[in-house]
Amino acid sequence: MTSAEPLVYYPAYCFHLSPTINKWCPLRAADIQGLDTRPGFEGDNVFFFLNHPIRWVRVVGVVVAIDEFYGRRNYTIDDSTGACIECSLDVPKPIDRRQQNGAGVQPTVVPPNPAPDPHSDIDVGMVVEVKGSTRLFRDEKQIKINKLQRTRSTAQEVQFWNKIRDFRNDVLSRPWVLEKREVRRCKKQHMADADEEERKKKKRKNGDGTNSVVQIRESRAKGSDERSKPSKDAVTRTEAKDSYIAGQYEALGL
Repeated sequence: MTSAEPLVYYPAYCFHLSPTINKWCPLRAADIQGLDTRPGFEGDNVFFFLNHPIRWVRVVGVVVAIDEFYGRRNYTIDDSTGACIECSLDVPKPIDRRQQNGAGVQPTVVPPNPAPDPHSDIDVGMVVEVKGSTRLFRDEKQIKINKLQRTRSTAQEVQFWNKIRDFRNDVLSRPWVLEKREVRRCKKQHMADADEEERKKKKRKNGDGTNSVVQIRESRAKGSDERSKPSKDAVTRTEAKDSYIAGQYEALGL
């Protein structure tokens, strides 16, 4: 009996060929909690199912808890798969009433009224669909909500479960495989793009340096011109002196 071949994790410059990276992946909460992390991708919030890179997910479940924090609200979603997933939503920050009442030490301009909360109707016990990006928050998987909406009927919920099943069978049931020539082509294009970006950076840097030199030269030339010009007071004094001397000469008959 042969052991399974090890998974090949392709570089990020190959991700555009992935069937999952730019797709709303319909997953169960247990699947999201089970996504793997890989060194080098932490800052990009990219996780892996087998070797499929996943960033955007969809989940449907019951809201079992809502926690309010300053500037955000967390919904805990339970889809009956044995795991819950926390979904975080940015919400308008409350206005500091001290500014309006003049109780602050230094009066400040009162900000305009914040936008109304578009999800104030979502409550515990409702079935909702969440679309968002995966991330780690305090070492726990979390979804940063891009879209949140109620699931209006059982039929919609069943339809979503069918999407999960089909996506799992058609995509996630087998590893993502690329031919070597495709990887080489992606690497070549990536290196070409990197070289082009480096040339642009150098060009911008050299351009800024040239502009600085030109500005310095123009400033020096302007200062030199200003120093070479006699002041208005000096011209006036010279004219007065010439007039005085001319008057003396006229008095002497010269």
